[in-house]
Amino acid sequence: MKHIIAALAMHESDMHVIDKAEELSKKTGAKLTYLHAIETPLFDFFSSKNINENEVREEIVNSVKKRSKAKNVNLITAVTKGWELILKTTKEFGADLVILGNMSKSHAVVYLGSTAKRVLEKIGIPVFIARDKPINGKILIPTDLGQYTMSASKVKEFLKTNSEITYLYTNSASFGVTVPYATLAVQSLEFVQEEIEKQVEEFKQERADAKTVIIDAEIVSEAVRDYAQQNGYTTIVLASRNLSGLNPIIFGSTASKIAQIADTNLLLTFVE
Repeated sequence: MKHIIAALAMHESDMHVIDKAEELSKKTGAKLTYLHAIETPLFDFFSSKNINENEVREEIVNSVKKRSKAKNVNLITAVTKGWELILKTTKEFGADLVILGNMSKSHAVVYLGSTAKRVLEKIGIPVFIARDKPINGKILIPTDLGQYTMSASKVKEFLKTNSEITYLYTNSASFGVTVPYATLAVQSLEFVQEEIEKQVEEFKQERADAKTVIIDAEIVSEAVRDYAQQNGYTTIVLASRNLSGLNPIIFGSTASKIAQIADTNLLLTFVE
């Protein structure tokens, strides 16, 4: 990892962004750049003319210094939309990771549905959503047993951690294994269960770099959240195969709900 972009929102969640950004920068030796986009309301056409960017920048720098351990703060500000500034700067700097904060639970759906979603649709690099949990804690990787689940070894290398990692498969029709619909129509429930067990065993053999846990649940997102909370996991990794599939996979279905209701850190990433 050579360059980390950390987006600040002048919100209490910034302290988690700063902590995680500096920890990862120190671990990896990556350069760290903070961003703050000065957004104006859509209904206030003239408001941008009254913004003193230097004053906002000074306020942000002072805020970072109160939390930061770094001697120098590299900060970029601009009067623009947050996602536009993140995408532009990430491309210019060739960044390897973007770190975002997370609003309070009551605003999670709105936040994850706007800035983060727009960033994820086009970013092409991992995005870390920082919450009040340590990076070096236990890591959970929900899986549908597909070959595109990000491997534990890659997660460890990326985060420079020796944390315990677990693959979690939730036995549910909404998140289940790939069984042809025609087969489901003519075969028994026992057959489907046998197929699941077979795919689980194959997955375990292919992914021996971490333990695999199987649980039953009706609502997958809630089951993943509860398992993470009850077993002390601090980061959940959600992976997408490619950009074209990200929107429906990450923010249009189960993974989107996990991102919205879980209180862990989130590493949203891409795999080839």
